[in-house]
Amino acid sequence: MATEELKKYIQDSFASGRTIEDIYKALLDNGWQEVDIRKAFQDLGIIKDCQNQSLNKTKTKRLFIYSVFICVIILLSGATFYLWRDRLDLSNINEQKVREFYTQLSQSQISFTDTGEMVFPDEQKFITQKMGYIQNKNNFIEANLRTMEITLYENGVADKVIKILTKGKERSWWETPTGNYKVLGKSVNAFSSIGNVWMPYSIQFYGNYFIHGWPYYDDGTPVAQNYSGGCIRLSTEDAKVVFNFVKTGTPILVLENNKNDNFGILNPKATNAVLPNVNAKAFLIADLSSGEVLLEKKAEEKLPITSLTKLMTGVVAHEIIYLGRSIKVTSSMLANVSETFQPILGERYVGLDLLYPLLMQSSNESAQILSGFLGDDVFVKNMNIKATSLQMMDTQFSDASGVSDQNISTAYDISKLLQYIYYKRPFLFDIGKGVAFDNVGFIKIGETIDIPNLKNVNEYIGSPDLIGVKNGETSAAEQTLISVWNIHTNQGDVPVAVIVLGSENRKNDSDILLKWLKDNFSVI
Repeated sequence: MATEELKKYIQDSFASGRTIEDIYKALLDNGWQEVDIRKAFQDLGIIKDCQNQSLNKTKTKRLFIYSVFICVIILLSGATFYLWRDRLDLSNINEQKVREFYTQLSQSQISFTDTGEMVFPDEQKFITQKMGYIQNKNNFIEANLRTMEITLYENGVADKVIKILTKGKERSWWETPTGNYKVLGKSVNAFSSIGNVWMPYSIQFYGNYFIHGWPYYDDGTPVAQNYSGGCIRLSTEDAKVVFNFVKTGTPILVLENNKNDNFGILNPKATNAVLPNVNAKAFLIADLSSGEVLLEKKAEEKLPITSLTKLMTGVVAHEIIYLGRSIKVTSSMLANVSETFQPILGERYVGLDLLYPLLMQSSNESAQILSGFLGDDVFVKNMNIKATSLQMMDTQFSDASGVSDQNISTAYDISKLLQYIYYKRPFLFDIGKGVAFDNVGFIKIGETIDIPNLKNVNEYIGSPDLIGVKNGETSAAEQTLISVWNIHTNQGDVPVAVIVLGSENRKNDSDILLKWLKDNFSVI
């Protein structure tokens, strides 16, 4: 059956510049029936009956393309083995071929429409998951923060569209998180201890984040238009409609726009590229503006990541705990750890203050205080839930500090986390560099911890182009290091991540990779 949702998807895809063949293939891959697809095209008047013949040939064409692709993989695999032994001649080779060799067939997380418009990875995941829910005829919610609309889907069919009135400010401390979530709980009128307001028809979908009606104070006064703690706010009347539609477990897809047309482009230079001599077990260089991998070695190998774990600890602590409150230190939070930052048993520390020793000094005690506030098991569970929402499918967390070698990830997965932090939680990179914030809204920072006198143990501190950095080390995992850099090009700046896992000398390996990047791509 050619449903309205199917027709709308085809219309939107065709309007964005995608070809008929691409749309047809995508729908087949997502389980739509061929007869329904053809009927939808006909109903929309996009194609005529005679053009259906070309669509019928698509399957044959796809088989041919896949066969050719397999042959290309075999050929390039042999070429890649040779390149790692010697060098790659970049002269007279177009940009796409250079990328194929450098990435060793690693897939870019970004895709493009036929008109060249970027489709960012969270949008692609959003579309894929949405099509799956439609195919399975699920009830679900689509919260599109780009169009500021919520769509209710009943049995996989769009039933009602509701206007979103406010959301968390982009790139702020309280930006609304994107991803694949579900209804965790409902309350006809929930009280927010963060804003000291009542939130009618509240639907919790992740940590401190809710869909709700217009909030108001105890005396009935509604909050100001510009006040937001990151929740998705609707009119109270519309919130009641959504409240009655969902039940616990109903999927909620949240999409935001990451697009930034001011990013530059890293163009390979036409010269011989000597491949870097790096001893790390795995490494990766990635363009965070697009998710594209520029160079990698064993980037999909699962390895212990040690204190890089604390990047996820910072993300989850911020998103599921109200860090404006103080947290009392108990004896269980201090068990078997001793770090530069030495909290006092029984004292209270503001949650935002604790992020500084966590990310500047890799403080295990800060990690334990933050996770212990909710309970270690609950906190770690949320770390793994967040990893899944970011499609970090080869990642597993077992504690908040990274002490255990069971904190496992890949360089490729870590790049997804770095991309999320860059777009959604950039202040975590700032904190890791020791940038002092006086306050966040009404929350005063630095009253419970002497932040200016904290020693920063991260490398590259003070480098002018450094965006973010975090290191780690255990005897079993050896040394790990992520650094994110602002690379200057004639077209604009490009954020690039350098990730090193299982290294004997993380700083030296990162230096070599950063030099390789600047030597072999057009940068200023």
